[in-house]
Amino acid sequence: MTQRRHEYAPPNTLPGLLQRGRGLGATMAAEDPAAAADLVYGCIRWEWRWDAALDDRHLYLARLVRDLELPLAPVVGMLAADEGTRDRAAGVLTLLARGGSAEARDALRAHLPPEAQEAQEAGQGELPVVAPPDGPGGEPDVPALLAELERDWVDGTWCGPMRTARGLARAGAQAAGAISLLRRFWLWTPHSHERPSYLEALAALGSAGTAEAYAESLWDCEARARLLGVEHAPDRPDVRDRLARLRDDPMEHSAVRKAAATRLGGGSTAG
Repeated sequence: MTQRRHEYAPPNTLPGLLQRGRGLGATMAAEDPAAAADLVYGCIRWEWRWDAALDDRHLYLARLVRDLELPLAPVVGMLAADEGTRDRAAGVLTLLARGGSAEARDALRAHLPPEAQEAQEAGQGELPVVAPPDGPGGEPDVPALLAELERDWVDGTWCGPMRTARGLARAGAQAAGAISLLRRFWLWTPHSHERPSYLEALAALGSAGTAEAYAESLWDCEARARLLGVEHAPDRPDVRDRLARLRDDPMEHSAVRKAAATRLGGGSTAG
């Protein structure tokens, strides 16, 4: 049985950022790869996803291993661990093999039977980058939505507040009083699948600092967050460099690669 850990570190620490799949964690780890190595391996060994069916981590972790030039031996060793750890390690190695790593490809062939390798390849297919559906909510009831979001924060409810956020986003500037709470959810949520909805709501409500949040999202674990970053991050050298990397990365989802290519080829689409 996979051991699940939800004792997340604070989001202003490197462990907390990596556990949540935040883009800032990836950029901070790159500043000192040796110091981040054990944290990256730990995020593969242990299950940190709030919902393994919705929250994405494989690509985020595979990129960390590749970009930090970390040894693959600890990841390969996890193929002999419990089923959950093995599957996470195999998912990371499958993506690295797709990205051109002969070492990852050889490790999968040596340690997994052919049927398991086929299952991993099938599980790493292109995923649709689709926003969650809007609620029913005519004119949004801003006081009621704000009260609901406040209750979720107090109760530590992480699954579902994105629907409230999307209702507040439809209200626009009249819901500006929700910005502080939405920012906290974006920073703290362990449910990375919900993070893009908080970012969209912050942008719709005119929150300061949204441009930097879009830029950070170019490194986010969630494809929909990266797509938002591709479409809206400010036009500047570091953003263009990241867009080129996303465009050319064979591990990246096709929708993100295509959007990055369009942004680079057609000029800035940032508002």
